Order: sequence, then structure tokens, then C-alpha cells
Amino acid sequence: MQDTSTTQPTGEPQVAPMSFTEKLTNIFAAPGELYDNVRATPPTSSNWIVPMILFIIITFAMSQLTMRNPSLGSQLKDQIAQQSEKRFQEAIQKGQMTAEQADQAREQTEKFTDPTSPWMMMITGGSLLIMTPIATFLICLVYWLLGRTVMKVAAPYMKVVEVIGLTFFIACLESIVTTIMAIAFDKLHAGPNLALAVINNFSIENKVHLALQKINLFTFWNLGVVGIGLSKLFQKDLPKVLVLVVALWVLWAVFSVATGFGAGT
Repeated sequence: MQDTSTTQPTGEPQVAPMSFTEKLTNIFAAPGELYDNVRATPPTSSNWIVPMILFIIITFAMSQLTMRNPSLGSQLKDQIAQQSEKRFQEAIQKGQMTAEQADQAREQTEKFTDPTSPWMMMITGGSLLIMTPIATFLICLVYWLLGRTVMKVAAPYMKVVEVIGLTFFIACLESIVTTIMAIAFDKLHAGPNLALAVINNFSIENKVHLALQKINLFTFWNLGVVGIGLSKLFQKDLPKVLVLVVALWVLWAVFSVATGFGAGT
């Protein structure tokens, strides 16, 4: 079976890209129309660069609001201290660290992880700047490979990046809503997810709590929009693409809960 091309047929009039305002509006109101336009237009780097930059700026700003809130900042500091202490005790028990070395490590950890310190600001900003594009290009690579192998579609890789990149507009809103809820509930892990049911005793050591946190309103909204975007790009039925997108998310959620990777985020 030959690959299905997603390029615009020769001879058709070139479609004009939507304006920034139209993209911002349609990602929420009419994602199908937006992704029809993305598929029909030439490669447009602003489709992923602009939303990604906005996401980094907004998420950094929201993180600063959280860390500089006295109560939330204290909760974050306690969480980091508990996780660090657990690692120190395990290292001491295994003979990898002496008690004196653990004391020194505690002092360094407290210095670099104080929520109001310049070091923490640099760590947060640096992580966003580095990890956001890396994670984006990796997940796009997975979708692109699955498109070629499972869907038999020769979609340009950078078009997949555009599809995923535009969903950063939704992620920006999620960051704002999550921060507002954390401040309103005075709980670091409050958010639009099922973990609200256990928010008074939420623990990142509890696998059930982490699983509840993964069941997030914005996560499913994002998955639905990604499904629409890829179905338009691949020119495949939406239900088939959604099954693939959701299946990948389930695998990731199970892995992250089981391993504690990114716990509490």
C-alpha cells in the first residue's frame, strides 16, 4: 500500500495562512477549520514558535506567582525537602553517603531550592527553555513515525510540529487556571483534575493520588484537539486517530505514575 501524501494538490490556488488572532480564536472555537488551514498552507514556523514562547513566558510567570505565595512556597519547599531527605536516607543506608555528607547536601539543597531564591528562578526558567522544545519535538517525532507506519501517511514532520505547537495556546490557559486554583484552594497540587477529591491529604508518594491528578480536564481537551489536528493532517477518520492519541497518553500516564516521573506536575 502506498503512502498517502498530505501536500496540497498541484494547480490549486494557494491558501493564505490565518492571522494570529484567527489562530488563537479557532484553536478554542473551531480547531477543525484551523487545522484545515494548517494543512493547506506552506510550512509556517510561527505556528509553533509563537505559542511555545507564550507558553514558556506564561508558565514561568505562573510559577513565580506560586513560589512567591507564602503558603504555596512553603508547601513546595517542604515537598522538595521531603523528597531530598528520602534520597539522602537511602544513600546513607546503602553506604553511598555518610551522615556528615548528607548534612552538607541538605544545606546545598536548601540553598538552591528556596522558592524565592534567584537560583530557583534560574532553574525554573532554564528547565522551561530547554525541556519544552525537547519534549515537543520528541512527541512530534512519535506522532510522525506512527503516522508513517500505522496510518501510512507521508506527512511532513514540521507540519506535525505545527499541529502540536498550536495546542500550547490551550496549555497557556491551563497554566493560568491551575495557578488560580492553587491560590484559591491554598494547596500546591490543586488543579482542574480529580485529585481535588483528595486535595487535603494529597501525597506525591501515593500512586492513586498521582493517577487522579492525571485525569485532568485540560489534558482531555488537549488530546481531543491533537486528534482533530492529526486527523486533518493525515486525512484519516477522527475516531481512529483519537484512539491512537489517547492510547499513547495512557501508556505515558501509566509509566509516569508507576515510576513517579514528573510527580506532582
